Amino acid sequence: MLALSLLVAASGAWAQNAAIELSDLNYQDTSWSQGQLLNRGYRQQSNDGSGYEYWWNADKQQCVIVHSERNKVASVVTSSPVDCGQQPQQNNSGSSNSNAAAALVAAAAILGVAAIAHKSHHHDDDNHDGDSRNEADFERGYRDGLYNQSYDTHSNSSYQQGYQSGVRDHDSRTSYRGYSGGNPEVTCESKGNQRVECPMDTAGAVRVVRQLSHSPCTEGSSWGLSKHAVWVENGCRAVFQKN
Repeated sequence: MLALSLLVAASGAWAQNAAIELSDLNYQDTSWSQGQLLNRGYRQQSNDGSGYEYWWNADKQQCVIVHSERNKVASVVTSSPVDCGQQPQQNNSGSSNSNAAAALVAAAAILGVAAIAHKSHHHDDDNHDGDSRNEADFERGYRDGLYNQSYDTHSNSSYQQGYQSGVRDHDSRTSYRGYSGGNPEVTCESKGNQRVECPMDTAGAVRVVRQLSHSPCTEGSSWGLSKHAVWVENGCRAVFQKN
């Protein structure tokens, strides 16, 4: 039923759907994704400076809109050729049935990708967020934690939860090596003297390897550990490392 509803909606207007063949660009660095688009035959048509870029592939006659946040790709969707400054090709006679079939296949593909993405978030309680932006932030955090990337200290709670889940999965997958990630470093910053928790594997010893603030970072006073995080407060900003 959902696939049929998507098909009906697409027949009334040019729908913006997820660009399935470019789904691997999601959550990747913007500069890397731009290089991938160029390699795949896309050329940037415009960039309005607000995080939205318009790319055109002449061979495929396809326009895509790339939305980025914090130098990471948040979404890639198809759009009308007009959005890329192009004229849409006229449909040949007798093509309506094939177009309808293609739209139905695309709708099914979208549903399949959505189902896979939904499972990939690895929520501990299997309760996924109804807000697509929060889900994207969770997935971004999960990937950063899983692949031992730097923690985004300006992120929201969805990203923080995703990062914690990614760190736990990373530790679980590398437990056979007897250590996790080769002494990973985590940067945690208290701004405005507020208490901040940064996800980290805190099993064992954790130490300050580089203080970034003028305010002192004293264990038990301005920083400490919880089960899955290091916390800082009173203006302490530092890089922590698990021994």
